[in-house]
Amino acid sequence: MGKRRFILTHKLAPGDVVASTALVRDIKLKYGREVEVDFRTNMKAVYEHNPYLTPLRDNDASSEHITLCYGRGITAAGREKIHFTTWFHRDFNNKSGLDVTPRHSKPDLHLTEYEKDNPPITGRYWLVLGGGKMDMTTKHWDYGRYQEVIDRLRPYGLRFVQSGALKKGHIHPPLDNVLNIVGWGYIRQLMWQVYHAEGVICPITCAMHMAAAFDKPCVVIAGGREEPWWEAYVDDYGAFGLDAENVPVPHKYLHTLGLLDCCETKGCWRKKTVKISDDTSVCHRPVTSVTSEQVIPDCMDMITTDHVVEAVMSYYLDGTLPPIGQPKNMAIL
Repeated sequence: MGKRRFILTHKLAPGDVVASTALVRDIKLKYGREVEVDFRTNMKAVYEHNPYLTPLRDNDASSEHITLCYGRGITAAGREKIHFTTWFHRDFNNKSGLDVTPRHSKPDLHLTEYEKDNPPITGRYWLVLGGGKMDMTTKHWDYGRYQEVIDRLRPYGLRFVQSGALKKGHIHPPLDNVLNIVGWGYIRQLMWQVYHAEGVICPITCAMHMAAAFDKPCVVIAGGREEPWWEAYVDDYGAFGLDAENVPVPHKYLHTLGLLDCCETKGCWRKKTVKISDDTSVCHRPVTSVTSEQVIPDCMDMITTDHVVEAVMSYYLDGTLPPIGQPKNMAIL
């Protein structure tokens, strides 16, 4: 095979772009110098310092342009157990004629030595993203239960940092007894925060994909919106394919698939918990949380504070994380 050059494009949500990094890595691991790859995205910071990229010019006639899509993968995930990251491989293979299979069951992110050696926050901490985007409220867990989780775990010596985007269309209600850095930095800073965290607590969002890339414990409050094999970084479903290595640090993916009629065999993929304006993708079973007056999907309401607390503590009980020890004060450098 003569050398082929690919300019890949994907410009959607941050988590999607993070997931796409697995493909770039696996192309180079399979074909090495036979293939050169460059990437076009609205989240350029995700691909900074990526050793698998080769700068290519858009007007170079020798470069093949491929726009990566995963929309059909969502439908396919209702029929077969495939992971989100692997659909980028399948889409690339269909459009390029090559045969790239997943080699590692996680995305591929690269920090500088400075970022690795200099934590943005001193001390051990769990990163909490207790909110989300307002155009996808079916992913939101009860905000009050995030506070309950923190209140339950702090006496054991755990410390928490609250992060998340502050720009328009996002909501992250402030939590008590945390270091609140919501709105501090952007995608690169979030990578930095995740890399140095003990673990992450979040809904289905970009931070869970970053946690997987850095082999970090992660408790994902997922409900029944999406199939667990499509999103979860676990080995339970064989969703990464036969050639992929096992997940180094499996996540605790808290889902309710099979427990309600609206997510009995597959995710509902609804976007809004309650109808606003002319919304059509609306939850079939909204409920008012007993913890607060927040309306959340029934599938998210079924996930209790106990579930999350137990999931966090399991990483200490099984030896994934070292004993908690003496807590330390924290401050942004």
